[in-house]
Amino acid sequence: MDQQHASHTAGAHGLGISAASCSDTGHVREHNEDCVALCEPPDQMALAHLGRLYLLADGAGGHAAGEVASRVAVETITATYYDQMAPRHSLEHMSQKQGTVSHPHGPLPDIDLPFRHIQHAFFAAHTRIRELATLKQEYAGMITTCLAAVVKGAQFLIAHVGDSRAYLIHSSAESPHLLTRLTSDHSMVTELARAGIISPEQVPSSPSRHIILRALGENKQNYLGPDITTGIVQSGDHLVLCCDGLWSMLTEEQIVTVVKNNTPQVACNELIRLANEAGGQDNISAVVLSFL
Repeated sequence: MDQQHASHTAGAHGLGISAASCSDTGHVREHNEDCVALCEPPDQMALAHLGRLYLLADGAGGHAAGEVASRVAVETITATYYDQMAPRHSLEHMSQKQGTVSHPHGPLPDIDLPFRHIQHAFFAAHTRIRELATLKQEYAGMITTCLAAVVKGAQFLIAHVGDSRAYLIHSSAESPHLLTRLTSDHSMVTELARAGIISPEQVPSSPSRHIILRALGENKQNYLGPDITTGIVQSGDHLVLCCDGLWSMLTEEQIVTVVKNNTPQVACNELIRLANEAGGQDNISAVVLSFL
């Protein structure tokens, strides 16, 4: 089981961050095709302008190609996101349609630069995976989901393709819900349920539940960028990033209970343990951020 931990003191907005991640092969898969990263900015200027970056990718493909795709996505997005030249790279060459954008708290000016950087980084990762897929036969068809969280002060940005999920767990008793799901799965089963073709009760057992409709590296004529959601956090809130190998094994109530009652590292370990206890039918990965 791979683990990472990072802790940062309070900044200008008075919020500190304690972050941890954990990834496990599970009980069924032979190897782990997930990749997670807690990315440290290269310098204080990068931190001030672009914040901190957290990534989770869930790869798929023959042989070990899924493992390659997820690792390349994480490495490429990290390097590209913090590239100081990135703002000069126009996104105009991406004539293809972009993903949906949601600003529940209204547009956040401090997130504008991270927004442009993460779009560019996802495109760079998609392009790199496609290039590698043409170089080796065993890499043909490899793809990966990808979920990124950027935290800058008290503001955050979530970017994603695929069916990995991000949740915001609220600290305030005044919040109408303890948990807000920040992502919508890019999967066939989600579309079938949205269209009313299958019921919510049929979703977990549907044969279409593993069909991903959007991923980095996919061989489609038009690249469709990540869906992006921005928001604001306060002290006591938590962000959770997890792959389908975790959220499909646990209820949202279990996730909330574990995260609210433990430190990020203990919470990650416990989430992995519970998912394995429930069957561990896939690779299992989680990133937990607590705002202090």
